[in-house]
Amino acid sequence: MFSIFQNKWKINVIESGKFKLDGGAMMGSVPKVLWNKTNPSDDLNRIDLAMRCLLLDNGTDKILIETGIGNKNSKKFNDIFCIKQSNFPLKDKLESCGYKLEDITHVILTHLHFDHAGGATYKLNDKILPTFPNAKYIISKSNWEAAVKPNPKDRASYLNENFIPLKEFDQLVLVDDDEEILEGISGLACYGHTTGQQIIKISAEKETLVFCSDLVPLKSHLKVPWIMGYDLNAMKTLEEKTLFLNEAAEKQWLLFFYHDPKTIAVKIKKSDKYFDIIQEYSVDEQY
Repeated sequence: MFSIFQNKWKINVIESGKFKLDGGAMMGSVPKVLWNKTNPSDDLNRIDLAMRCLLLDNGTDKILIETGIGNKNSKKFNDIFCIKQSNFPLKDKLESCGYKLEDITHVILTHLHFDHAGGATYKLNDKILPTFPNAKYIISKSNWEAAVKPNPKDRASYLNENFIPLKEFDQLVLVDDDEEILEGISGLACYGHTTGQQIIKISAEKETLVFCSDLVPLKSHLKVPWIMGYDLNAMKTLEEKTLFLNEAAEKQWLLFFYHDPKTIAVKIKKSDKYFDIIQEYSVDEQY
């Protein structure tokens, strides 16, 4: 557990699984000779990525941020992305923390790409059902619209089976950009990576944790010009990330990484060039 929010939230880090994506696509225009030092690739040029969810529990609300890639995928899909996880990863990981799927009251999805929203539903016989039967699934209106009517660049990342059942089962809640989602939890709208991604800001007891999602997916992306080739608008990401990291450094926010395979969260300070890490929580440490 992080040593913050102790009087407000019990925090559990949920490592839902691992997968791989092309290193060049993850690092955009950055030469491989640079990114391969920090994120070494395999013989297919893929780098390791986590799918690290966050569970918040205040005794009444049990809020899960992000759901991983899910277990509905074909063998071919699993092989392409080298997915490593249990058969029902969220169920298994939550049970190891003392929770059941039925306990979750809210699921916040930063955006509906398959590696973030795939675990929102599961397949039972021939039916696709919401994974969390008692939860409200919270998504930005703008990202929902982007997902149901995707553009050609990121159409392959939006899979209807991951989110359409949420509406069919009346568990969907759509929120406006930059809206307070629940007390102390708000979304920060970003449009560089995909339309309407919401970075999640959690504030209590004069401290703030930010779930960075795909604005800053890896520790390597703290270097401001390191921007994913997947992003719809790299210059928009550059603008958004610059403003975000400057504020995070000034206000000493704890930045939580969804995709970094080794680093869970950091605090940063401004340096002459970009940003320096002044506090780091790693996967192999107690937190």
